Amino acid sequence: MGRVLVIDGDAARRVALATALGAGAHDVEMASAAATGTQIARVSRPDLVIVESVLPDGSSAEVLGVLRRDPLTARTLVMVIGAAGDETDRVVAFECGADDYVTRPFSLRELLLRVRALLRRTRAATPDEMVSLGPVRIDRGTRRVTVNGVAVALTRRELDLLLRLFDSRGRVLARETLVADVWREEAASQRVVDTTLKRLRRKLPILARQIRTIRGIGYELTVDDALAS
Repeated sequence: MGRVLVIDGDAARRVALATALGAGAHDVEMASAAATGTQIARVSRPDLVIVESVLPDGSSAEVLGVLRRDPLTARTLVMVIGAAGDETDRVVAFECGADDYVTRPFSLRELLLRVRALLRRTRAATPDEMVSLGPVRIDRGTRRVTVNGVAVALTRRELDLLLRLFDSRGRVLARETLVADVWREEAASQRVVDTTLKRLRRKLPILARQIRTIRGIGYELTVDDALAS
């Protein structure tokens, strides 16, 4: 499962692709133009951007240029979709930093397999058992949390939420994503994220400043020099 942004000016194509990706358990966002797409990518920082070669206000090459120049999105995976037989467009896409290029027509099944293969690049083989955030240490195996060697009692959801933020540190995570990843099968409202984060900040005040609230979107765990592991 990954977070995917689809940028396509054609509404029918955009919705069809988003529906197929959603059925494959991916979190999907959509944009109809290059400008809005790059803005969304900078805020939500998806794992993968799928962009149509020709857009109403530009091209995939221009989108790639914006994403690759911005430190926040420079490493984002990008798949370009273009017309068959346009070799020049394909070459330009790779020169601009595309990670994959898919020609139309294509089967949705094939595209989903290629998406899955790309997303494997971003997954760590095995998370470290011990997590360190300055004096805060988390043992994933025993689920024990300490600050300067003193144990801190966190609930299961509090710890799961903290680890989810840690594993995506430096990236903004939407409330919807956190609800889906941490509460999973439970029908939880987005407010549960806010209340759980409030308790986390109270129990771990040393991390309060590092857990940033992104108004209207979600949260981000930033790690400054003082807390670098």
